[in-house]
Amino acid sequence: MAQSREERLRRQRERQREYRRRLRAARKPSRDDIARAALHWAIRETMQDEDQLDRLGDRVIPILVAQGFDRKKCDEAFDELVERYRRGWDFQRRFPENGDGVMSEDGESGPSSGRGEASGGGGKG
Repeated sequence: MAQSREERLRRQRERQREYRRRLRAARKPSRDDIARAALHWAIRETMQDEDQLDRLGDRVIPILVAQGFDRKKCDEAFDELVERYRRGWDFQRRFPENGDGVMSEDGESGPSSGRGEASGGGGKG
């Protein structure tokens, strides 16, 4: 008998969770981690030259539109992101989780990870 949609989705979530756990354990960046770093680099490199920045937007926005996003909303989101960088916002680094599921800058687990009890402890931010 075919498995129910709910069961199939549950098993898929479990596989995805395990896959992400393996990536974290191996400290291997995901596609999204690489894309985040590439976008950060591209914006920082082109921010001082409006023509280059416009070309970057002209290349990125059609890709988003082809994925089904609204062109005007894409333009707005891109412009807002660039403006955040201009105001001093910087790349939001993500740190691999340590063994207890807490994000840590140095990859170490426990209170010495810089996110122990004295600093408020667990969380991903």
